[in-house]
Amino acid sequence: MSTYLHDGIEFDLTRSFVDVVGVEWEWRGQRNVAGEPLLVSPGLPDSPVPLPDVYRDHGPLIPISPRPTAAQYRAAVDVDYAATVAAGYVETPAEFGARITPAPALTAHHLNPSPMEQTGFRGFLNTIKGARRG
Repeated sequence: MSTYLHDGIEFDLTRSFVDVVGVEWEWRGQRNVAGEPLLVSPGLPDSPVPLPDVYRDHGPLIPISPRPTAAQYRAAVDVDYAATVAAGYVETPAEFGARITPAPALTAHHLNPSPMEQTGFRGFLNTIKGARRG
């Protein structure tokens, strides 16, 4: 039996879980005397903890999506380049350069003047500190 029901939540024990702080937990087929699955963290493989305790102390437990197999990795990187070009997904070096050329940087004259440089605001500050009498 690879599922376990706890607090109305059905856990698929064939998957690994991650707790709220990012620690990974997995079931390696062990159960305690009460029949609760014992989860281990790969960092502490010799310290199994019952799933209800992990759920209470570290939960909620979030199932981790299955990792891609070696064949799936190979299929992702081993694409047919000719088909990619025929589909129009390849750009010329000039098109690529034009696409990644950064926008011109803004200089000081593009920005609004600072309130500190405006005479009205500076005058107001000077009256507060008593430098200006009038």
